[in-house]
Amino acid sequence: MTPFMTRVAELVGTHPDAVPPAAGAGTTMPQTRLSTRVDTGTGADRHVALRSLTEQYVCEANAVLGSDHTHLDLVDEPLPDELAFSVTFGDHAVRCSTRFVDGRAYGRLVGDVVEDDEPRELESADAVPDLLVRLLEAEIAPPSMPASA
Repeated sequence: MTPFMTRVAELVGTHPDAVPPAAGAGTTMPQTRLSTRVDTGTGADRHVALRSLTEQYVCEANAVLGSDHTHLDLVDEPLPDELAFSVTFGDHAVRCSTRFVDGRAYGRLVGDVVEDDEPRELESADAVPDLLVRLLEAEIAPPSMPASA
């Protein structure tokens, strides 16, 4: 198994040394940066690298999840002037997009596992494993509800 597959196996409890996650234990946050406009070639190159690596990691995670769990879904969105895809798991989703406007590209990461109101993008494709683990954590170990008064 790859290191990413081991992380997923530990999270879902299929690894021999796994400890079930505690409620609210979701602490994995992918490295992001504020979205900036870059030239279209750089933006397209970044997006294709991100999309390709995401597909690899989704396949690895789904292999670990097996038939006992819901699988991650990767959906491409064919849009004019934008490259985009979403990854979903249960009730949670994250969307990665790159818009092309006036000769510039603008990356954007949105979803219920992204905890910032400012437009952000992944720091690099190296942040994909943390993003996917965060998506899994959000569904498997949802935050605990505050006690009512």
